[in-house]
Amino acid sequence: MIEVLGWVSTLLVLIGFYLNANQRLIPALIVWIIGDVGWIIYDIVINNYSHMTLSTIIILINSYGIFKQKRK
Repeated sequence: MIEVLGWVSTLLVLIGFYLNANQRLIPALIVWIIGDVGWIIYDIVINNYSHMTLSTIIILINSYGIFKQKRK
């Protein structure tokens, strides 16, 4: 089951890149956040704390990006 979560998270991150490439920034950031939440869960289960830290920081950066876009 955990392997499925890894693949779903990968797919979500790739969809986020696709949305970003098509200038759909807010949806891309939201999909990236969802994908990275999946990665955090995955990383906790497999004890991969360096990648969990990276995913957490990416969520914070994407959240900041959403905040900045909403202020415009």
